[in-house]
Amino acid sequence: MKNLFLIAIVSMVVLASCKKDKKESKENDCPVVAVNLVPKIVKDSFALRYPTDSVRTWFNKDNIGYCAFFVSTGVKKLAEFSTTGNFVKEEIDSDDHNELEDNTANGGKSGCECEID
Repeated sequence: MKNLFLIAIVSMVVLASCKKDKKESKENDCPVVAVNLVPKIVKDSFALRYPTDSVRTWFNKDNIGYCAFFVSTGVKKLAEFSTTGNFVKEEIDSDDHNELEDNTANGGKSGCECEID
């Protein structure tokens, strides 16, 4: 009987912590924005830096910039630009779990996280 009670308690704790983790990660995701809401200077900066690539999804990064999700030669990438069009950083998909790793020297994180599915 004690084992059954212990299993029930452990199960509830595990389930509660899983739900909490999912909620916290969703709270800090950057919102997707329509291409017509991205400033021209940001889109032009992307086009200059990645002339052969097309953006699949734009994200608004807490009104401090924009992230462009795109695929380049089969690799998923996020490129972050300031609202004035300055390149901030690039992240690449490092594995099959859609986890991005910083591919720039400065690598500082600020604002919400631009997550890909």
